Amino acid sequence: MTATSERPTPTTVGLAHVRPREVVSVCGRIRYIEVSPHDAPARLTVRVADAEGSIDCLFLGRRIIAGLEPGAMVRIEGRVAEGDAVPVIFNPRYELCQA
Repeated sequence: MTATSERPTPTTVGLAHVRPREVVSVCGRIRYIEVSPHDAPARLTVRVADAEGSIDCLFLGRRIIAGLEPGAMVRIEGRVAEGDAVPVIFNPRYELCQA
């Protein structure tokens, strides 16, 4: 028997409808970016928002990603986790979108 690594098909939803443990695809505008200090482990936090809500994207091991800047439209895809204030996706797939 061979093991297959099938990736779950993401559900495209508005940000108000994301739930923990779901694999989702969402589109929104980057509201702000937070970069960890140089004396801390590398981490880039990107807050993406639409008219319904917001979500944080945490890129571990990164301090900068070309094209990800406040105001840019982006589509993100990944598994949602619970966050303190808003849901979180760790190391999501992302795609810059036309505004």
